[in-house]
Amino acid sequence: MKAIILAAGRGTRIPSITKKKPKCLIKVNKIPILLRQINFLRKLNIKDIIIVKGFKKNQINYKNIKYVINKNYKKNEQLESLFCAKKEMKCDLIITFADTIYDFSLLKKIVEFKKGEIILGIDKKWKKRYKFRYDHPFTQADKVKINKQGNLLKIGKGLSLKETNAEFLGILKLTKKGCSIFSKSFKKLKKKEHTNRMQIHNFIQILIQEKEKIFSCDLQGKFMEIDTFNDYKIASKMFTTK
Repeated sequence: MKAIILAAGRGTRIPSITKKKPKCLIKVNKIPILLRQINFLRKLNIKDIIIVKGFKKNQINYKNIKYVINKNYKKNEQLESLFCAKKEMKCDLIITFADTIYDFSLLKKIVEFKKGEIILGIDKKWKKRYKFRYDHPFTQADKVKINKQGNLLKIGKGLSLKETNAEFLGILKLTKKGCSIFSKSFKKLKKKEHTNRMQIHNFIQILIQEKEKIFSCDLQGKFMEIDTFNDYKIASKMFTTK
């Protein structure tokens, strides 16, 4: 199994922290959130780690890591950033967003999850994390609608709260077959649409519309996406230990 960490973004909503360094190098409990993810992956014996970097790329320089450069990080989003590493998408794969911090147990659960070819890490109790996120409302969440079997029916920021069951946490798992589905669908999509501004959740919704089966893995535990300075403060209080 390999892992791809998407770390090309700049983090423009936290200029006081990210003006001189990538957001993924923000320290919580004295450790960069990116290094925390790397350590967790290695703890799970995932040693083949690829980081897609762009903004201030020279500052991200951990040993025994393979790096892929997103040269157009200023103009594109998550989806294009992921496919900068398309050559690595040929085996079982974990994909994570570098601006998230979470407990080890969340990553372990999705790594060990066996059902399906494309699996999204979700949180069914997602609303409680938004209690103090005054500058990050529900409308900005990657909301998910799932059926009783845990299969995704819809995903997107535009979902109403009535039809939302959970939030996508920016952690997903692909089997070798799942990687093939991703690659073929992306290649087909590129022929008919501009993909520069697409997020991962936009692509997942397209796969759902194409009748691909997308599974969910409910990840319960501490998790925080760091988009704003307030998010950073919340994470600092939430994660007081490594």
